[in-house]
Amino acid sequence: MSNLAQRAAELHERILQPLAERLAFENNRGLAASPGTPVVLFLGNHSSGKSSFINYLLGQQVQATGLAPTDDGFTVLTWGLQSATSDGLTVTTHPHLGFDDLAHLGPAFTSKLRLKTVPHDLLNTVTLVDSPGMIDAIGAANTRGYDFPAAVRVFAERADLILFFFDPDKPGTTAESIFVLTQTLAGLGYKLILVLNKVDRFASFRDFARTYGTLCWNLAKAITTKDIPHIGTCYLPSGTVAPDPHAGSIPLDDFDASRDEILSEIQRTPGRRIDNLITELLQRSSELLLHTRICREVGREYRRLRLQWFGALILTTALAAVAAWFAWPNATLSTRGWVVGIGVAAIGAAWWLGRWQARNFTRRRLHQTLLDEAFAQACETELALRDRADLRALWAGIRDRTARAIALMGPGRLALAFDLGRQIARLEKLVTREIPALRRDPGSRQPELVLGSNHAPATAPAAPAAPSTTPDPAGQPAPASTPESVSRT
Repeated sequence: MSNLAQRAAELHERILQPLAERLAFENNRGLAASPGTPVVLFLGNHSSGKSSFINYLLGQQVQATGLAPTDDGFTVLTWGLQSATSDGLTVTTHPHLGFDDLAHLGPAFTSKLRLKTVPHDLLNTVTLVDSPGMIDAIGAANTRGYDFPAAVRVFAERADLILFFFDPDKPGTTAESIFVLTQTLAGLGYKLILVLNKVDRFASFRDFARTYGTLCWNLAKAITTKDIPHIGTCYLPSGTVAPDPHAGSIPLDDFDASRDEILSEIQRTPGRRIDNLITELLQRSSELLLHTRICREVGREYRRLRLQWFGALILTTALAAVAAWFAWPNATLSTRGWVVGIGVAAIGAAWWLGRWQARNFTRRRLHQTLLDEAFAQACETELALRDRADLRALWAGIRDRTARAIALMGPGRLALAFDLGRQIARLEKLVTREIPALRRDPGSRQPELVLGSNHAPATAPAAPAAPSTTPDPAGQPAPASTPESVSRT
C-alpha cells in the first residue's frame, strides 16, 4: 500500500470509524486500497458491445458475443500463464482478487460467476470484469436467480473505472439500466463513463443525432442533475470484430478520437486507484459530517422538548405543593384528600405527557418530511446563501441511513451528546483541508500503463504476447515481478 493510501486509511480509522460507530452510521467499514490489480467494470444493455470491446482490448476472442444475450453471469478476466476458466468460488475465495464480498450473494450467483485467465500483457496491470446485459423489465431480473443490482454494487465499489455501454437500438431505454444508473451506482459517479457504442452503424449524421438526443433525453429524465454526464462515442475498427451487416457510411474520424479518449481512460486506471481512494474518503467524510449535523439538530430539539416538559413538571408539583400548604391547616379530611388526589393526578398527568411526547418525537422524526426539516435547520446557513444541489443530493443519499440510526439510538442519547459541535468542527477541517491536501501530494500521481499495439489495434488484432516472467515451482509467476496468477491446476 502506498504512503497516501496508508494516510487515507489512518484518517478513516482514527477519525471517521469511531464516530460512525458511536452514531450508528452505516459507514464504518474499513478504508484501504483494494488488493490485486486495478479493475475496469463493463456494464450496459445486452448486445451493446461490452464483450466485443473486451475482445478488442485483448486482441483475441475471449468473450462470446452475439445479438441475443450470451451469458447471465459476471466474468472476471485476469492474467495467467495460460488461458483457463475457473468457477465462481475461485473468485470469491482468492486472497489477491479482492472480491470476497461477493460470497454473501449466495450459490445462485457464484454458480454463474466465472474467472478467466489470459496470458496478455494488459491483464498484468488491470483486471477486466464483464457483466450480463441488462434487460427491459426490472421484474424480469428475478429470472437470473440472484440479486443483480447487489452484485453490480459490489463490483462497482471494487472497480477503479466503470464503462457503461449503450447501443443505437436501445439508447438508454431499458428499465434495468436506468435503475442501475440512478440507484445502484449512486455515489460512484466519479468512476463512471457513459459510452454510446456502435456509432459506425449510422447511415447519416441525422440518424446519429437523433439517437444521441434520445439517449440524452432518457438519461435526463432519470438523472436529476442540472447537466447529464459526458457521453463518449465509440466503435470498433473493421478487422477487429466480425463484419456488421448493418454498418453505416458516416465519416468516423471524430469517433476514432473519441475511442482514443476511452482507451486513454483505461490507460489511466492504475493512477485512478489513489484518486478514487481519496474521493471515497472525502465522500464518506462529507456523509458523516452531514449525519452528525442532523444528529446534533435532533438532539437539540429533543433536549428543548425535555426541558419544557421538566419545567412543566416542576411547575405542576410546585402549584400542587402551594395549594396543599394553604388548604391544609383549615381543611377537612375530605378536602385534604381532594387536594392530595388532584396534586398527584396533576403530577402523574404531566409525567405521562412527557413520556408520550418522547415516544411521539421519535416516531415523528423518522418521518421523511420531518427529517427534511431537520436537514434544512442543520444546514440553514449554507442553503440560505445559495441553492446547494450537492448538499441536497448528499442528504438524499444518507436520509434512510440517518433515519435508521436515530431509531436505533433514540433521541435521548443524542440529547446527551454535548460534544457533537467539536466533532463537527473536526470533520469540517478534514473535509476542507486535510483530504484536499492528500490530493495535492505529488505521491498521488502514479505512472499510467501503456496499452501498446496489442491492446488498441488499429487494424486486425495482433497475437497477444505472454509477459516475461519466471514461474515458480508451482507454475505461477514470481510475485515480486508480476501479479499472481489465479488459474487453478
